[in-house]
Amino acid sequence: MKVRTLLTFTGIVSSILGACVVYLILSVPNDLRADAILKQAREEMTAGRNDEARKSLLRIVQQFPRTDAAAAATAALVSLSQKERDDLARAVTLLRQQNEQQTARLDALERGVTDIRTESAKQVTVAAPAPAPEKPAAKPAPKKKPPAKKSTRRTRRRR
Repeated sequence: MKVRTLLTFTGIVSSILGACVVYLILSVPNDLRADAILKQAREEMTAGRNDEARKSLLRIVQQFPRTDAAAAATAALVSLSQKERDDLARAVTLLRQQNEQQTARLDALERGVTDIRTESAKQVTVAAPAPAPEKPAAKPAPKKKPPAKKSTRRTRRRR
């Protein structure tokens, strides 16, 4: 009886060890590949190629979902999208400020134009009206020349 219990226990332990070995054989290469892709994606992010980095990070999450690199890729994707949102918000704020400055300049120019118009209208009413310009006398149209006469003589072509 002791032998049967010992054999059963040995079989269970060896099955567990075999499962661990199979898991390691299958998962370690995936971890290494995912880590290599993650390193490449980080280099792309530091180089400013965010679109390529995003593609690499998404590939890690899709192909190697149960690895540590997938969790790191998810966190990197979130931080990348947050950074892009912040950059976009800064750009929108800058555009709004430029728009307000241009609107203020246009308003000032419009005020200046209306001031000039009112001043010129005041001057026109005070000053005497200008005399109408005289029209120059019309010149007679030039005479047409008679059309040139065509020669009626025919010539032969030589071959």
